[in-house]
Amino acid sequence: MSSPERIQEGTHYEVIDFVELARRWVLPVSWVRGHVRSRVTGPIPHIRFGRYVRFRWGSPELEGWLAGHMVNSRASRKRTRLP
Repeated sequence: MSSPERIQEGTHYEVIDFVELARRWVLPVSWVRGHVRSRVTGPIPHIRFGRYVRFRWGSPELEGWLAGHMVNSRASRKRTRLP
């Protein structure tokens, strides 16, 4: 028998809500809510149960979304040369 949190044998993901995701990422809940909306480009991967939204903590989708937003500060910094 499989539970809703089990995707494949031996793989379990913790299902969390907006508040818990915001706490773990140290962000305001309003920011997380804003990045789930359909009008946002590349919304945070989530599961919708009617008006309830949940996230699969540790899932490849959520980890991939987070990794896709990583910024290498050296690569993004403009290099300025002094005369």
